Formats: sequence, structure tokens, C-alpha cells
Amino acid sequence: MKNLFLCFALVGMASTLCAQERGDMLVSGSLSWNSSSTKTTVSSTSETTKGSRSFEFTPQFHYFVINKLSVGLGIGYSLEKDPNGRTGSDDEQLFDKKGLFYFQPMASYYIPLGKKFYYVPRFYIGFGFGKNKSELTSKEVSEEDASRFRVGISALNFEFRPADHIGIMFNAGDLGYQTTVIKQDGDNKVSNRDFSLGLNVGATIAFNYYFLSLIHI
Repeated sequence: MKNLFLCFALVGMASTLCAQERGDMLVSGSLSWNSSSTKTTVSSTSETTKGSRSFEFTPQFHYFVINKLSVGLGIGYSLEKDPNGRTGSDDEQLFDKKGLFYFQPMASYYIPLGKKFYYVPRFYIGFGFGKNKSELTSKEVSEEDASRFRVGISALNFEFRPADHIGIMFNAGDLGYQTTVIKQDGDNKVSNRDFSLGLNVGATIAFNYYFLSLIHI
């Protein structure tokens, strides 16, 4: 399994005052890429089978409604490629490919652990809509409407604040539920539900830039 997460923040207004007060704002975003493969060795012969791959880009905006509590919205796009169990005319793997637009409200609470460290649990709800393209044969592809709902909490989310308006956030795992619905021809629907708890220490890092409301300037 290979994982690559790159998160970045867009710059707003700089100030020497402390962020996380009511009226402060944060603009950030995330860019992630995942891939997996399986290597099978029989005697001296090895064969590598491609697994799932995904790419997701999600800009985010957060607003502190009260001190230490922010509400935010992420709007993004994801691409996913998963083996569908079929093979083509030359025995090559065939895939299902999903492209989804996401709307993800979220809420974060900052709990100070020291002068520059914070524990930041984050609750989120995501809604995705798009298309699923399924390779039936090497030349034939079907296309269906796809939708997704996900809800979860980033329970192991921590931030280091080297400066008042700069934060480096580490996420070590999420607890979440996800369901994906593929609408086929007619009234037929295929629904996949997944409950997951992931502990990915060091897998996610975010660089945040805070800017303050004019009421603090």
C-alpha cells in the first residue's frame, strides 16, 4: 500500500495576534493520492496486481463562531479507480472509475495542550455526486449516476503552532462511515456501505494559515 497526502493552505491576512478567537478565519485545502497493489509469488514467478487508486482535492474555509470552535466547508473533487473483477480480451484487469464532486461541512474544536500544541477533533459530513464508469469488456463501458454519503470524526488530529498565524496539523486516523450508491438502468441500484477505523500515523500533514477578523486589528 502506498499513500501520499499533501495538504496546503492559501494565505490570507497576517497578524501578530493569536488566532482561534471568535470572528477569525482559516482558508486551507488538501490534495491526496492513494494507490495499492498486490504481489503474488509462486515458486520463482512473481505477479503484481493493481489495486485501488484515488485522488482528491478539497479547498476549505473555516470561521470561528466562538473562541476555539470553528465551522467550515470543503468543496472538492475526487477520482477513484477500483478493480471490478472482470478481465479483458487479453486477460488485462478491468476497472470501475468514479468521479465525484464533494460538499463537506465540518466543525473543529481546539484544545490547548501547551503553549504551541493543540488537540483538534474534527467532525465532518460529506455529500458526493457524479458518475461511475464500469469497464464491461476491453471496448465496452457502462456509465451510471453515483452518489456518496460519509460521516466521521478525525479523532487523532493535532496541530503545532510555530507562529501565531501558522499551524502544522497532523492527522493520525479517522473513525467514519461511508455509503456509495450506483444507480443502474431502470430502478436498479447498487449500494456499498463501509465502516472503517484507520490509524495512519504520519500519513496526513496539513499546513494552515490563519487570518483574523478586523475586530481584532
